[in-house]
Amino acid sequence: MAGFDKINLGYSTKNIPLPSKKDYLKTLITKTEKFMRNIRWKTFFFLNPDAAAERKETYGFRSTKSPPPIPELREFEDGMLNLVQNIEFTNTRNDFQRELSKDATSIRNSDKLYVAADKTTNFYKLAPDQYNKLIDQNINKDYKKAAPESIKHNTLEDKNIADTLELSDRIDTAAQKDAFITLKDHKDNFNNKPACRLINPSKSEIGKVSKQILERINTKIKDATKLNQWKNTDEVIQWYTNINCKQKSSFICFDVCDFYPSINEDLLNKALAFAAKYDNISEQEKHIILHTKQSTLFNCGTPWSKRGESQFDVTMGSFDGAETCELVGLFILSQLQHLDINVGLYRDDGLAVSQKTPRQIDIIKKNICRIFAQNHLKITIEVNKKYVDFLDISMNLTTGTYGPYMKPNNTPLYVHNESNHPPPIIKNIPESVNKRLSCISANENIFNNASPEYQNALNASGYNYKLKYDAHSNYKDNNNDNKRKRKRNVTWYNPPYSENVSTNIGKKFFNLLDKCFPHDHQLHKLLNRNTVKLSYSCMPNINQIISSHNKSVLNNNEPTTDEPVDACNCRANRECPLDKKCLTSGVVYQAIVTRQDTKKEETYIGLTANTFKSRYSGHASSFKNSNKRNATTLSEYVWSLKDSNIPFAIKWKIMSRAKSYSTSSKRCNLCIEEKYFIIYKPELSTLNKRNELVSTCRHRKKHLLCNYN
Repeated sequence: MAGFDKINLGYSTKNIPLPSKKDYLKTLITKTEKFMRNIRWKTFFFLNPDAAAERKETYGFRSTKSPPPIPELREFEDGMLNLVQNIEFTNTRNDFQRELSKDATSIRNSDKLYVAADKTTNFYKLAPDQYNKLIDQNINKDYKKAAPESIKHNTLEDKNIADTLELSDRIDTAAQKDAFITLKDHKDNFNNKPACRLINPSKSEIGKVSKQILERINTKIKDATKLNQWKNTDEVIQWYTNINCKQKSSFICFDVCDFYPSINEDLLNKALAFAAKYDNISEQEKHIILHTKQSTLFNCGTPWSKRGESQFDVTMGSFDGAETCELVGLFILSQLQHLDINVGLYRDDGLAVSQKTPRQIDIIKKNICRIFAQNHLKITIEVNKKYVDFLDISMNLTTGTYGPYMKPNNTPLYVHNESNHPPPIIKNIPESVNKRLSCISANENIFNNASPEYQNALNASGYNYKLKYDAHSNYKDNNNDNKRKRKRNVTWYNPPYSENVSTNIGKKFFNLLDKCFPHDHQLHKLLNRNTVKLSYSCMPNINQIISSHNKSVLNNNEPTTDEPVDACNCRANRECPLDKKCLTSGVVYQAIVTRQDTKKEETYIGLTANTFKSRYSGHASSFKNSNKRNATTLSEYVWSLKDSNIPFAIKWKIMSRAKSYSTSSKRCNLCIEEKYFIIYKPELSTLNKRNELVSTCRHRKKHLLCNYN
């Protein structure tokens, strides 16, 4: 196919390259800030039980309010800041990390996109115009341009729901993420007619509420009806194992075509009416479930909606898409029960067995097709089969066995043992592969026949581990189910892991915890090694680097490097405080205050998401008006000089640029950049206070539903 350059990296894109020192430290700041906020809130509610009694259902949405300072935590917070400031690094390199670093650099420097294949490990390098042509074709097939008013209407309804739940001060407006595609290179004639899967990542945050409601509904239906709505391969194996007279049975295998997008509003309403027999679903809950299906797709900032009069669309990747699919699946399964077949569903894949004659099974096939057609769903179906591939297993009714299944052209790839993952993850990978392979193998012979390909994949990933059949993996040990399991309210600290960090963060962290909260401390019951735990998190992997690169290519340039056409609008260039760049926005800046008598310099680090000039005006006002002298530590110092009649001069410069809070990334790179300079470059910020670890991002407020108009 002209212009499609096929790339196979030869390793899993989950492998993690060693991060730069700055990237690591900025991630460490983010993780530590999150942990300290959680600790403050946890301590606040412990010390103020009356406030804890008033807590409400939040559906997992965290408070955006800044936790109040707590004197009892001051020593611990100072210790955490000292821990973060004194991270030591070493230089660890190996051949695999050099390969990852080389590939990551090549990806970042490329002017083409790396588009992933849908069901294989391949990538394809596409020029932006080729990619845009493909995505336009796929969007125009099922979508039409949407009116901007529809987006405002959906957001206002999000706000109304959030207000009813008293959560509008915690929930962001929906992120307008651009849709993207993956390539179905496993399809026939792909070279001449490339097929794509269109994925819409834009979704309402209210979907998280709908997800929990639907999980409750689905659980109650399954408990009451015992319908076979499978969650994983283990449940399928359990179902298959319990089939009686396998040799006399035949498989019926069917697949729902385009299940997610084929679910219409009428079908979902019927499924909800069915669910109401088993659970008490309020009108508000029903409204939330239906509202989250009012989806909008974005491409280059342009909104699109499903063709037709309604915006109703169950999208893949939405917060509650899988649960919606399961609810509709349960409804369909209930309609199949009278056919006298043992049937189950996993999302859009269905499997049944019957001991009827081939002629009778053909009649059952027609009835299954009729039931799906009545619900406006299309299926492909095969009947009278003795052998079937389903999910990641193959089942044989003639022999009564099952074993591992892998789709054609799909090679297993595992995280390399020299990847920058925490050691416990690396250690558990070969053991997990062995356990999983044993679990989906009916006996040792099947395991041995299937294992060479997996063994080769482990060897290629640098593991010295021999796969060996473990019969105990075929059942779960329930002997300990009756033992008392004490539930603890555990707060986790998740610092990022890097091989290049020589500091033992875990050891220092727990030593600090023991020192600050000994047995006789007021907070020891709340903060000890049983209630506060540490688990290392991961830095970005190759797949995340590719995703970030693709967004950068589509945007032509990084947003943080865009300079305004007019970088200065000062009346005279000599008056510009920032060397003719005062209209630059999204900056971390430095003010250098020099005493004219002693030439001593003091420095201050600040930030602004707006233009520097607007922030400079604020500073200038605080220098002139005594009632604003305490606005910043910079203004306090300037006023102390003025009070002492000491002449001074201030010089301004840009230290760095970054994007402020985004509903897409859920992080504020601008605030993180400022904290990096204040914490790790104290010589550049002598006037700043060192309590920046738990400060609240001020840029998120405008994105909250409570502030949407």
